[in-house]
Amino acid sequence: MGGALTDAVQQTVETVWATLLGLAVQRKPAPAQPDETPGWAGTVRISGAWDGEVRVTCSAELAHRAAAIMFAVERAAANVAQAEDALRELANVTGGNLMEVLPGPSQLSMPSVWNGDGTPPSPSGLLLSRLYFECQGEPLSVVALRTEP
Repeated sequence: MGGALTDAVQQTVETVWATLLGLAVQRKPAPAQPDETPGWAGTVRISGAWDGEVRVTCSAELAHRAAAIMFAVERAAANVAQAEDALRELANVTGGNLMEVLPGPSQLSMPSVWNGDGTPPSPSGLLLSRLYFECQGEPLSVVALRTEP
């Protein structure tokens, strides 16, 4: 499923960002050194016939730009709560779309968000796909993990 899932992740990310935000994303190769600042993360869990997690990670700036578009406000007016909501929605729609290519039936959890405060969430499970993108010069990545029920 690795290659098929990776293809599905790429197509889903491109479609979700274009449809919800009108923004293009470009896939990038894995960085030589992971960034020490992980950015913000929106996460949804999938449980049922397939158990796993989908995590969308981006810079705080990109989360705020997404919020400005979603809430139809100027970038400077997009606040932290709106940026968190935008990232939750992006993770939710990404995970929901990926469920279509995974064994079912499964259910999607409510999305959670980490905005850089405290300890970052650490993925635990079998890494199936990790893709890196760029959107408006800002970093974006999506991870799909298989977890135990």
